[in-house]
Amino acid sequence: MKRMFIAALLAGAALSSQAAEPTRSDAKDFIARLDAAVERGNAQIRSGKADPVERRKQAQALASLENEGGKFGVLFTPFHKCNEAGISAASAWQGLISLNNRQFENGVDSYEKERQACLEAVN
Repeated sequence: MKRMFIAALLAGAALSSQAAEPTRSDAKDFIARLDAAVERGNAQIRSGKADPVERRKQAQALASLENEGGKFGVLFTPFHKCNEAGISAASAWQGLISLNNRQFENGVDSYEKERQACLEAVN
């Protein structure tokens, strides 16, 4: 009886913890918002008027998208490259504002590749 109760409890917990799988639409929306955030950061830098408050807001926006990207999972999930694109975009921004050229360049290269792989998975 005790085993049945534990099994039922574990099965119920597993069912309630399963989130809906992200859809193509979710991935398209995410990558569009990520692209927009990256472009806002690029515009800040090109303008030469990016004050520390705006840079921090940009870092927070990218960190939020990076966290949200976790819903796409890691290896062996259909849209894991969308998650990785969010991570790379945030990393590139951190490299840029901390004047770490290597981190910035690696982040940008990775972002572009992972973004493209995400879009290919969506289409």
